[in-house]
Amino acid sequence: MKPMATLFLIVFVNLLGFGIIIPILPLFALRLGSGPEMASIVVGLYSLMQLITSPILGRLSDKYGRRPILMWSLSIAIVSYIIMAMADSIWMLVLSRVLGGAVAGNLATAFAYVTDVTTPENRAKSMGMLGASFSMGFVFGPALGGLLSGDDVATANFVLPSIAAAVLTGVALTGVIFVLPESLSPELRRAAAQQPRKSFAAQFKVAVSRRVLAALCAIGLVAMVIWSLMEGVFSMWGLDILNLGPTDIGLLFCYIGLLNAMVQGGLIGPLTKRFGERAMVGFTVFAYLVGFFWLSTVDAFWSMIGAMTLLSLGNGCFNPSMSSLVSKEAADYERGAVLGIYQAAGSLGRVLGPAMAGFIYAGFYPGAPFFLSALLAIPVGILLLLSRHKDEPTPSAA
Repeated sequence: MKPMATLFLIVFVNLLGFGIIIPILPLFALRLGSGPEMASIVVGLYSLMQLITSPILGRLSDKYGRRPILMWSLSIAIVSYIIMAMADSIWMLVLSRVLGGAVAGNLATAFAYVTDVTTPENRAKSMGMLGASFSMGFVFGPALGGLLSGDDVATANFVLPSIAAAVLTGVALTGVIFVLPESLSPELRRAAAQQPRKSFAAQFKVAVSRRVLAALCAIGLVAMVIWSLMEGVFSMWGLDILNLGPTDIGLLFCYIGLLNAMVQGGLIGPLTKRFGERAMVGFTVFAYLVGFFWLSTVDAFWSMIGAMTLLSLGNGCFNPSMSSLVSKEAADYERGAVLGIYQAAGSLGRVLGPAMAGFIYAGFYPGAPFFLSALLAIPVGILLLLSRHKDEPTPSAA
């Protein structure tokens, strides 16, 4: 099997395990005695740890190679899922999410792997295929998690999904150990090792000193706040407004993942060649502005499906386009670190979004987090304009 195909399969299986947890996590936290505020904080803890460790994992993957980082991170992820299966208090659930988030930066390593083996011309397409593998994990993972949990919140089984996630992550680990070759040449690893060691603060300072890269990282931050405001409360919102159980939520996330995979696996390549990465991010801004405002007013199932369809199409355009743009701002020896910084910015958004979402949900009205997401799409559009190189042609001049 070719390295790229192997990587796509590994990412799919890894995200399948992660996706299993999505529809049950807030409901699991409620089962263990937390309120909406704490339930959304538990969701955000994963991303808080990802924020802290992503630049570290990125730098280590530049220095030691992509393969060792993937192996160690997947091993620790297995432990985190086992702890979740055993959780009988909110603090055990917190511990499992802290451990899992600490190694979640391996996705930046996977994206760095793609940049190692692709050219700038076909990178967006390859990033899209990797994103499709990511999305396909969300096609089947949440559906499987919902089915394993059951449809009744009061009697839902939260142990089986956790065990299934551990087993699937073990399959991904086996693929890395026995099938996936190293992508980073010894020469580039030596070049990375010879670079002065920089703290996260120093790496961040370097990133923000580059105007375009700083704007792209800011886009990643705000866009993830937008999306995670929804993720942090969607299960609770679905239960309160539309009476949706774990199985319903799982099947809905399956639908979202299918749309993402359709965009990233088939459409993003030709669309990017025709319109460019920035235009794809521009469509995301439009979809977020309209879709989240629509979702904030929903009181019927099919109206919710319409809003989530638009949002999913926009989200499918975002990640591969942004990863491609960011990778083009990095030298060969620093791609892992730069992508790690970008992912850390997104992780900060995934911390802030859920942390705010629970309080907004409880303090205002259930659709309020979605309304805030719509408003935040406006600064993303402004940042997109600011991220253009001074000598870069505008779409009308291209």
